Amino acid sequence: MAQASTTSYSQSSSSAHRPMESRVGRTKQRYGKDGSRLVAGIVPLSADKTKVLIVESTRKPNNWVLPKGGWETDEDTAEAAAQREAWEEAGITGKVTKPLGNIRDNRSSVKAMYIFFEMIVTEELTEWPEMKKRKRKWVTYKEAAEKFGSRSEMLEALDQSSIKK
Repeated sequence: MAQASTTSYSQSSSSAHRPMESRVGRTKQRYGKDGSRLVAGIVPLSADKTKVLIVESTRKPNNWVLPKGGWETDEDTAEAAAQREAWEEAGITGKVTKPLGNIRDNRSSVKAMYIFFEMIVTEELTEWPEMKKRKRKWVTYKEAAEKFGSRSEMLEALDQSSIKK
């Protein structure tokens, strides 16, 4: 897979304890008081904060998003769920540097509340659970903003982050 990474990351033993299968289904899904699905996500930044790592949507090829997914009932915090999603969808680990707040999904067909966190990527592994389902790539703020299209919640999370514009 093509990567536009300016930083090289190596596979380390810290990935050995991570499952190589993604969670599927919504049997453990958390919902807010208003019935909104609670979705945890990561804005993964390079160490110099000039790039963000985006992943290709599995439902819509050639559409790009931030790593995110359902916060499940067996996860104590949204931050833990967001870090799991970063691993499953992008094969990355790192240091969460700050919460980016709650963002309501504005699409009429979806009722979801996104809970995003900023993360500085410290590892980008060559093998990860969804590596055969998704592409990933490092892009600038401008490139990400263009790729998010109608996904205003993605752009809002990116705007809340420390990325250099």
